Amino acid sequence: MRHFFPGLVCCCFYLASAAVADAREWSSPDGRYRVEAEAIAFDDKTVVLKKPTGQLLAVELAELSPADQDYVKSREAKEAYAQSVDQMQTWTADDGMKVRGRILAYGRKDLTVRRQLGKMIVNDKRFAAMDPLHQKITLTIISKLVGQEIEDEKAFEEWGKTLRADTRTFPLEGVLMKLESGDEIGVPFFLFAEEEQELLQPGWKTWLESESNSEAQQRESLMLQTQAMEYQRDRQNRNQIEALKLGLLATATGVVSIWEVILEPAQGNYYRRTSVMVPAQNSAAAEQMVLQKHPGFRVVGVRRASR
Repeated sequence: MRHFFPGLVCCCFYLASAAVADAREWSSPDGRYRVEAEAIAFDDKTVVLKKPTGQLLAVELAELSPADQDYVKSREAKEAYAQSVDQMQTWTADDGMKVRGRILAYGRKDLTVRRQLGKMIVNDKRFAAMDPLHQKITLTIISKLVGQEIEDEKAFEEWGKTLRADTRTFPLEGVLMKLESGDEIGVPFFLFAEEEQELLQPGWKTWLESESNSEAQQRESLMLQTQAMEYQRDRQNRNQIEALKLGLLATATGVVSIWEVILEPAQGNYYRRTSVMVPAQNSAAAEQMVLQKHPGFRVVGVRRASR
């Protein structure tokens, strides 16, 4: 059985609730880049900052000043952030089913099904002994994969008779979710409603491309966790996390400056007003770079962010 959920055993993610985390000034080691924001999530490599505009920035700890690094590693920060780690979330399946669980990471996982002594076994666990929500999710996934409606345990057992002595394996790609029962299950993207797929999938390609780099995959999973948390706080908020490399942006020569480009969604665009940081020689170049990557927006303001 394949399981690809790196970082979950050896590393903890800390998520901060808005009521706990306080906004503070963060800076690059040389002080040329500064930003007012609150830390809402971090691990031992990356911190995710939320600006007053709602923009989310993922910054490597090594890109921050020593004082900022000490703050993230402090007992005070960890205790404050840990208060919201176990908060449950409510997600909607494509068929309207509500799922209570907390998204942990991107990953691949096999769903194996077999019939043993007349009982259905799912991933080496008796189906009848599983949590009811876990059962429902499993039946929904299998129904979609086999193209047959399997509504309850009885129907599942009838379908299981067609397996005879065989084991059926379904490779799943999506997210790892922890249910209220404590069960950790793999949930494929196709199970989620379209709106939520749009939120969860953007980092998947990067996660796949980083399969040989556990640190990069861990960072993508942290960003996924944070976006899921922010979405649950405000279901209209679809801010994607901007990965910021301070050392590359804050150039020593001063030829290239960091610009903050403020964007407003065009008519019919679901996203909210946001801002993006880019390195550019001037404001016009910054606008052009940002609009190329964000075609559904228009620029409503530009300011120099670096000193």
